This record gives sequence, C-alpha cells and structure tokens, in this order.
Amino acid sequence: MNILISGGTSGVGKAVAKSFAFGDNNITLLGRNEDRAQKAVNDLKDLTGNQNIDYPLGDLAVESENKKVAEEYVQDHDVLDVLVNSAGVIPKTAQDNITKNIQSHYWLTHNLVSLLKKSENPNVFLITGAPQIVKYGPINEWQFNALFKGVWLLTHKTLLVTLMANELAADNIKVNAVFPGEVKSELMKWTQKVTNEDVVAIKNIMDSKTSVTGQFFDNYGQLIPLNERKYSVKKARKALNKYL
Repeated sequence: MNILISGGTSGVGKAVAKSFAFGDNNITLLGRNEDRAQKAVNDLKDLTGNQNIDYPLGDLAVESENKKVAEEYVQDHDVLDVLVNSAGVIPKTAQDNITKNIQSHYWLTHNLVSLLKKSENPNVFLITGAPQIVKYGPINEWQFNALFKGVWLLTHKTLLVTLMANELAADNIKVNAVFPGEVKSELMKWTQKVTNEDVVAIKNIMDSKTSVTGQFFDNYGQLIPLNERKYSVKKARKALNKYL
C-alpha cells in the first residue's frame, strides 16, 4: 500500500508510520523540519528494515504549499491507499485552530482525491482526541480560552469528518476519525513523559476491511458510534462553511 502521513515525522504520526512500516508498504512522512524528518525516516528504516520510506517538506496550513506538496506526491505516485491527517497543534489562537487543525486537513484530502480514487480500498483518517469531549462537548464558536479552543477543535474536527465522508462517498473514499490514545510526543509537557510510542488503531481498522465512513474509532480500532443528530451533514456544513 501507499501510505501518506501528515505530521508523520514525530509523535502520533511517526507512531502510525511505525505500525505500517513492518512490511513492504510505501510510506511518506509529511513534515516541516528537515532534520526531524530525516531522523524519523532513518529511525523507521533501522527499526523495521523497510527502505520504502521518504519525506517531502511543506507547511500544510498555507494553502499554496499544501497544494504544491500534494501535486508533487501525485506526480511521483500512481495511487494513494491511506491518508492519515495527523499534523496539528495545540492552538494558541483561534486562527491556529482554523488553519492548522481544520483547513489543512480539508485542503490536503481534496488535493489528493485523484489518487485516492485509484485505490481499491481508499481510506482517510483524521487523528483526534478525548472521546468524551467529542460525545458531550457542545458545538459552538467559542474560543475564549484554552478549554474552549480544545472543545472547538475536537467537535469541529469531528464535523469535518462527517462533511468529508459525505463529500467523498461518491468516490468510495472512507473518512473516519481516530483517537490514538496516549502517545509520546512533544506537543505538551505531559505527553513528553508518556512512554507509549505505538498506535495500532489505524492498522487494525485497515485489517478489518470495514466499510464504515464518517465515524469515530478508539485507540484499539473499535467503533464508537457518533450521535447522528449532533454530527449530521447539515450541521457540519453550517458550522464549517465559513472556514472551507
């Protein structure tokens, strides 16, 4: 399979790459820092023996760079089987949340539809968090402080999954959200102390060959059904239209 992972040079994205690197999959890690990207590639090659791992660089939160990175990938590959949107930040501003945690995923996914359509089993995953917030957090536009920014991020990313699953259904492209569990990363002080560096959920989902789309999976790859009234296509369009 051809697998593309944004934010794949560290943290959760690198852990996802690791789960697929044992074997003959072709893996591409999207990142912004060349030293980090090169280290990630070397680490994975040394660990797994898979030499089919490379990286391009680009800031996916800049629409023109997002498009350029995608165009370069399309030129070099015949098909894309799995796209994992793992890149993201702990937002300091509302605009960070919008561009880096929502728009970047939407742009990259749509910029790669032409290759995803060529796969026999195309899958798009968005890395998310805190299932309880996704379930019970209110959907609103408040981003007054860190707490509200976090709730906005998780609910709106889930709305984005709902929207893209609907938009890409005609091309048989599945789009789902995945909670990776606690994984060592540089995002926050407490995640730097986590010892786990494995994410098995996405590979488990792929191995199950599920036909589910527009839904949420936990860190074991088990389905957590979403409230269809809360995360409806109509509500997703209404909430996200101003950003997309």
